[in-house]
Amino acid sequence: MGPGGIATIIAASALLIIALALAYFIIRASRIMDEVQKTIQSINRIATTAENVTEKIGGLVTNLSSMNSGVFKLISSISSFIPGRKNSAPFTKEHE
Repeated sequence: MGPGGIATIIAASALLIIALALAYFIIRASRIMDEVQKTIQSINRIATTAENVTEKIGGLVTNLSSMNSGVFKLISSISSFIPGRKNSAPFTKEHE
């Protein structure tokens, strides 16, 4: 075997090593992409849940604000039964 044959074996070995390294990199990159997709799906689920909770809380606040006069009247009437509590100003800073 002459010098050309040895060079061919070295070149083929180097090409094999490069091909194996490239295949390993592609496999690792595909696994990372799968994990990124799973993470994005989880974040989307969390964001959807947060939006639903926000909508429900917003609806609750809207309901409470529409009923607030009735709620405050109820609280005021209940607090009138507490000894030592003045009936005139149920929600002032002097009573905190």
